[in-house]
Amino acid sequence: MSNEKEGIFPEDEQLSRLFAGNEQFLNLLMRQCVRTEQVIARSYSEGTWNQYSGRDFLAHLGRATGHWEKALSGLNLSGERASGKRGPALLFQTHNSYTSWVSSLAAVLSGYDVMFMPLHASEADIRWCVEYFGCVALVTDIEGYASQLKDMQLPVFDLSGVHWGVRDKSVEPPAVTLFRWFKTAEELRDAKRQTGVFPSVQGHIPAKIGFFNFISFGHDGFQKPESLSLDALVVSANHLLIHLNTPPEIFWKTLEILPLSNPFAHLSRYSALLKNGVVGFPQLGGELESHLRILRPTVIFASPNELEKLAAHVSAQLRAPGFSPRLALGNRLDQARELLKSGRALKLPETVFDAATRTLLWASRNTIGKDFVRFSLADLQMVVHGLASAREAHVELLGQMGVPVIETYGVTAAAGLLSANTFDSPHLNLIGNPVSHVSFRLGQNSVLEYRLNHPAFSGHGHWQETGDVAQMTPFGFKITGRRRHLFVTAGGATISPLRLEQLLRETHEVQDVCIVGDKMPYLAALVVLSADAQAEFRTSPEKIREIVQQRIGSVNETLPRHATIKKFLVLEKPFQESLGEKLPSGSLNRLKINETRRPEIDSLYQTGSP
Repeated sequence: MSNEKEGIFPEDEQLSRLFAGNEQFLNLLMRQCVRTEQVIARSYSEGTWNQYSGRDFLAHLGRATGHWEKALSGLNLSGERASGKRGPALLFQTHNSYTSWVSSLAAVLSGYDVMFMPLHASEADIRWCVEYFGCVALVTDIEGYASQLKDMQLPVFDLSGVHWGVRDKSVEPPAVTLFRWFKTAEELRDAKRQTGVFPSVQGHIPAKIGFFNFISFGHDGFQKPESLSLDALVVSANHLLIHLNTPPEIFWKTLEILPLSNPFAHLSRYSALLKNGVVGFPQLGGELESHLRILRPTVIFASPNELEKLAAHVSAQLRAPGFSPRLALGNRLDQARELLKSGRALKLPETVFDAATRTLLWASRNTIGKDFVRFSLADLQMVVHGLASAREAHVELLGQMGVPVIETYGVTAAAGLLSANTFDSPHLNLIGNPVSHVSFRLGQNSVLEYRLNHPAFSGHGHWQETGDVAQMTPFGFKITGRRRHLFVTAGGATISPLRLEQLLRETHEVQDVCIVGDKMPYLAALVVLSADAQAEFRTSPEKIREIVQQRIGSVNETLPRHATIKKFLVLEKPFQESLGEKLPSGSLNRLKINETRRPEIDSLYQTGSP
């Protein structure tokens, strides 16, 4: 690209290549720039809250791009990642904060790819991603963590002390200036006829707009890495909003505390910006009550962990002094709720079912008291839920407040979103219908397949497997299992149980074992003892339990924290092929075990987190 010092404006063809695949995002950014006096982001940290206008946000992006240019100018960036497709990249291990949002966007606008790494990743995981994505530097905003990354032999940038102020005077990023000129090319040509030269750009002109890189992995190794353009994230957020069909009176003030390593977390930001709303950034480890009262979101993007926190907050408010909401909603409301949960409800026409659901939400909210709802949930209007299935008890509790839990479903390659329920007709444990740029079909063995029909996504137009087994219901698809038996915990971590079971079977006392914990808060184990250990267990149960616990402890030491086994139960009877618990090949039939051993599995989770 041309340098601004030469006073030469890049040609249209060069700009077309620069902005290819990112025009929707840059159009969105242009729309935010004109909101000079409107709040577009609000953060709450260390007991104080800050709010930033579109002018502040653009200036912060400009300041960050300038910092990246200076900080990275001395690095050797000629190499590409191992696959030979893209690079160089910056690896971000950060909290979900305003600083990480601005810094990552600025890096992409400066021409660098950005790779988001889960906070629980091991050193070996980081090294693999550094090599694969061609990372030239590491970035963190975790206080004290930068010193732990020194052994990676890459520059480490510590953002923990970065502060952003209002009325920042920094200039906008060069890529934004160029895009504005690109959209007004005829006006620039007229200016050149009068002055003889094109206007110049302040700052370094990037050769490309970067990508966002994501990767998911379990104990057995990495799954499929993905690179997403900014447009792909905007397209997903836009089609989510179109699909949700939310009432126009809902002003989008969003809050999400999901890890940045999952692209689903970014939908909150782009959804709010597309609606001219406000993005809320929470304080790490802060109380949910403070976030509700200070950031006042109308929408929360949540995983099962966040949904559980929200339900616990509501339960605590129900017992707060000074409020006595009518919890006894009456026999008719209870009967209606039970009817909608029964199999008979599936025989109702979809329009009738949706109307009954809306009426029940309205009646519950009015019966329990609008003052109480405002006291406990402030402005909250709905919860957009993803990463795993929602728990029925949590959905029902929020339903009494008149707050629907809208379940979504997605994969990394689609910026985290494939399908969703709608605001007017949320359905428990159904992934809903595909959003408008996605097609679904059932492949062999009822494996759900999807096709992306928008050019912003790589591989669009081709059918790909999700790895989930599904069945069609009158109200959308329902996931019934996973083809490869990978677990997705309540925290969104993907884990393969096979390797854990192999390690535990190496103990003489353990004959067989089944790891459970799909869509649950933690992993647990159903243990079948060997014949000798079973005989000793009858006389000395504590001794055998201690041996099994020691083996589990030694296995846990080799695992990342999210993949450790928290509890175990010794079974009285082994898994039996006659009951369908084992296949003729000798492998476990997990779906059947979840049915036949349901009381034992439930006992491992009745007392809550260990």
